[in-house]
Amino acid sequence: MANIELDGANKKIKVDSGDLTLDVPGDIILDADGADLVFADGGTNILKVTNSSSDAVFQPQVDAKDIKFNQYDGRTLLDINDGGFVGIANGATGPGQLRLYEDTDNGTNYTALQVGTQSGDITYTLPTADGSNGNALLTNGSGTLSWGSAGASLSNDANNRVVTGDGSGGLNGEANLTFDGNALVVAGTAPSITVGDAGAEDTKVVFDGNALDFHVGLDDSTDLLTIGKGSALGTTAHMTFDTDGHILKPLQPAFSVYASAGQDVSNYSDNDVVFGGEDFDVGSNFASNTFTAPVAGKYVFSFKSEVVNAGGWIKVKLVPSGKQYQWFATGESSGSVAVSFHQIVDMAASDTAKVTIVANDNNYTLAGDSGSTYHQTTFSGFLLG
Repeated sequence: MANIELDGANKKIKVDSGDLTLDVPGDIILDADGADLVFADGGTNILKVTNSSSDAVFQPQVDAKDIKFNQYDGRTLLDINDGGFVGIANGATGPGQLRLYEDTDNGTNYTALQVGTQSGDITYTLPTADGSNGNALLTNGSGTLSWGSAGASLSNDANNRVVTGDGSGGLNGEANLTFDGNALVVAGTAPSITVGDAGAEDTKVVFDGNALDFHVGLDDSTDLLTIGKGSALGTTAHMTFDTDGHILKPLQPAFSVYASAGQDVSNYSDNDVVFGGEDFDVGSNFASNTFTAPVAGKYVFSFKSEVVNAGGWIKVKLVPSGKQYQWFATGESSGSVAVSFHQIVDMAASDTAKVTIVANDNNYTLAGDSGSTYHQTTFSGFLLG
């Protein structure tokens, strides 16, 4: 095949219409001794490929235009922008990604940098120096980066001190607040602990035990300081304190019972006093005329009765387990006599206590209710502690 040779200046290969295809069995070599290859469109120069000391230079020929590398579907992957930046994109397929590959002698792994979903543009400005050993790259919140310590500085450091912020980006070891893994200690001249922030919510301290939990807290709905079982306020209150200093123990064992009918006593022996009515029985510890102590402790008991036709002596007894307390009274044959007692008794758990009465040979009657509200024979008690 013959060579195409063009002699003289400004020679052209001109095709009046259609495309020009160069199809050769070897390479196509464009050799321009003038150093420039220029791509034009309709007489307008678009791109010049030139060299500078044998460096290949791609230069747009229209001012303020960019060099873009697009994928087959039209997505721009690389944008060498006239604005002075290089853009890496991926269209609607995903974020652009910069991959830095390791030495192929070591493998084919890479480190990639890409952006997440952002609410706006972010520009990071790098520091002007390389920092010091151990420094970290920090931001001022506006994109300006600088080198600084990786963490806040710690003052007054010592073993087991609790660390707090100093209000200036630093940390302070509190000499009067320590924790050794088991005990939290608040020391100082006037140590105090505040639970809560004056808001409208419950505040509490929970003691988490193996089998049971207990709490001490302020119930915002009732304004009561409460000690109770469980981890939640308002469940089982054992003791409450109100704003006037009243202390209530709603679960403290206590009872009050009364004779709902008269009881005749005529024999010279102990007769259990029968109590057919009940005002209250906290803990349900009173049954069959007998109180059973739920726990060991000191208990206070009170009894009062009117004995009708008390012509001789009367002996009233408080009979706890293993003990007896007795009181004597003497009445008129045609009248009545009031008998009463108060006694503190030391009892073990499950010990019992009841009231008995002994009469001489006369026929006595323990007065029962008089009307619907008058209790004439009563027995009461409570746990003192």
